[in-house]
Amino acid sequence: MMMHRITPIRRSLLLSLLLSLAGLAAAQQANPYGARSYEGMWLPLNLQELNYADMKSLGLELPANQVYNEQAPSLEDAIVKLNGGSCTAEMISGEGLVLTNHHCAFDAIAELSSVNEDLLTNGFWAMSRSDELPIPGATAAYLMRSENVTLTVLAKGEDPETVAARIDSIEQAASQEGKYETEVKEMFSGLEYYLFVYEVYTDVRLVGAPPSSIGKFGYDKDNWVWPRHTGDFSLLRVYAGKDNKPAEYAADNVPFKPRHFLPVSLKGVQEQDYAMIMGYPGSTERYLTSPAIQLALEQSNRAKIDLLGAKTQVMKSFMDRSDSVRIALASEYASLMNAYKYFIGQTEMLDRYDIVGLRKQEEAKFQAWADADAVRKEKYGTLMQDFEELYAAYKPADKAMNYVNFGAFSTQALTYTYSALAPLRGAINSGNPQAAQGAAAQTREGLDGHFGKFFRQVDQEVFTQTFLRFYQDLPADWRPAIFDELLNEPVGTQAPAPAEEPKAKKKKKKKGSESASIVVAEAPAPADIESKIRRWTERAYATALATNRSRMEAFLNNPQKGVIEQDPIFRFLRGVINYYIERVQISDNAFESQRAVLNKAYQSALREYEPQRRFYPDANSTMRLTYGKVLPYYPRDGVFYNYYTTLDGIMEKEDPTDPDYIVPAKLKELYKQKDFGKYGQNGSMRVCFLTTNDITGGNSGSPVLNSRGELIGCAFDGNWEAMAGDIYVFPQFNRTIAVDIRYVLFVIDKFAGAGHLLKEMKIVE
Repeated sequence: MMMHRITPIRRSLLLSLLLSLAGLAAAQQANPYGARSYEGMWLPLNLQELNYADMKSLGLELPANQVYNEQAPSLEDAIVKLNGGSCTAEMISGEGLVLTNHHCAFDAIAELSSVNEDLLTNGFWAMSRSDELPIPGATAAYLMRSENVTLTVLAKGEDPETVAARIDSIEQAASQEGKYETEVKEMFSGLEYYLFVYEVYTDVRLVGAPPSSIGKFGYDKDNWVWPRHTGDFSLLRVYAGKDNKPAEYAADNVPFKPRHFLPVSLKGVQEQDYAMIMGYPGSTERYLTSPAIQLALEQSNRAKIDLLGAKTQVMKSFMDRSDSVRIALASEYASLMNAYKYFIGQTEMLDRYDIVGLRKQEEAKFQAWADADAVRKEKYGTLMQDFEELYAAYKPADKAMNYVNFGAFSTQALTYTYSALAPLRGAINSGNPQAAQGAAAQTREGLDGHFGKFFRQVDQEVFTQTFLRFYQDLPADWRPAIFDELLNEPVGTQAPAPAEEPKAKKKKKKKGSESASIVVAEAPAPADIESKIRRWTERAYATALATNRSRMEAFLNNPQKGVIEQDPIFRFLRGVINYYIERVQISDNAFESQRAVLNKAYQSALREYEPQRRFYPDANSTMRLTYGKVLPYYPRDGVFYNYYTTLDGIMEKEDPTDPDYIVPAKLKELYKQKDFGKYGQNGSMRVCFLTTNDITGGNSGSPVLNSRGELIGCAFDGNWEAMAGDIYVFPQFNRTIAVDIRYVLFVIDKFAGAGHLLKEMKIVE
């Protein structure tokens, strides 16, 4: 399962890893499948100029204007940016039918489930259009056009405020008074800018999903691992108004008619077949320098692994004991576990290949090139040293930032206090009774959403484990002062309400002292920390507004000024935010500002250093094209992985005692009878296959297309050996894992009995 993005106060710098070509020549002698690099997440707008000849040489049969063409129907018209870019999907019929991953629809499936109607466990299939289930908040966006607007953005200089103003002007003009959703995206660290214009549909409904025993077969054990046997797919339908334009949900809306939908191929795939993917990859950082990678290895990833591991372990222990907890927390748990395993794999590859050392070797060659010419030395001679000094200075703040991002908002009580209670407090304290009443009414409307999925024991234990790590792992001089203030407070006392809101600017220090939000009180003895934290957390959860609905409702019925200030969860949160503003954010903003300048200079330098190289921009949730082959690989000495798996492997993995490897009775019966219909091949049912396509998180659900633009699979993951792919593509190991479209059709038809859905597809046999 490709990684979902995590959005904290500021999108955290999810440092990845990098694999080098060192030793590649020797490895290629034993591995014919890594002889060519298929690297590249290319902008379709530049296809004719940069990629088409290469694609043709690999086997593409379509003319360029059938791949991407803003003036006439082409492949990009069938590609869907799902839910703002969290995943990709594709149109597979002229009646709005959409294919994506099971894990991309997992949030919706979980939200529509209950203990009595457990769609996660049992699956769901709409046998008529009226049975399809609306998905609140879901969106399906279609790219209308894209444009290189670099000259316009930079026409009046590169000052950040000027650039931001130009971008805003371009976006507003392209939106046609709100008709379209627009965004100008920075590429190559600000060397280029591109405009993207979307038409966004908001009436999206669930049509079909296999049970999790198919859609998530193997669960976290098999995640990021090949061989894979997961039927990771689901079906949605996009609806429109009667004019085929976006419309809010209405019972009389009609299925959206796309400009193009993908024909579905039953011909299957063979080794060396051409394969391409169009989708919306979320984020890569393929131009990172060695200090950034070293920081990830030594500190950033380890903090994320520790915090994510602690939270998921607590969640799993409670989910295993209760179906209601399992269903309510299923989506969040799946996302967190995906990230947790991602960072583990990333760190393992950093260690295994000494990526920092290998990158330093590459940078030494760049340095020698820069020093060899007086002009180049003046421009770029100190770049590598500047990066080194920048990351060294940022290291303490980086650790604190990771703990704020992955720790301070790790529980539902904390996030609810931040999103609901903090704004409510401002309205109550404003002195405007109408504003206070309106805010209280709005908060009351959201009670079901919060308390419907709130489990105090789970939340409290996650808070305890996070607080403990936050306290123990940060150096004393970087620890929020509120921690010791709360832990050393006598039982039964309450801190006075603050006289004013925390300021964004740092408060003036008294001589010989620090700002109140930074001062660290004398810490309790380490051996006593966990017990102190447990006692405080127990008291906090017993009295906080966010942890008890009756208490919250009573407060909303008579909201009193100053009450929220005394709330223990609010006090904890306010202290952390104060600390973030006054200590962490200042360091982080300075770092990001300097890093942006260095990155842009480095991008310019690389273009001079490698003038013949075709550069592509890092992924940033804009449409990209990647192309390659269907290929197996050698993961390590003496081990060979074939390019496909079959239903045989599902039966081999079956373990009735392990919920990750349960096989549905009907699937076993179909296997026993070899009842694969026209979807089987040589007496077996293929499940998944591998390609060399270059993808990352956000590509989940992307179509895998053959040389004729026909759908052959649905991409859903990468392999363990290529966990470095967000930084560097290692052609020997880099693979995309896709579910074979024939397995998708087999499950829909033979397993689910929903063959009526196939009738609206264009199936090529």
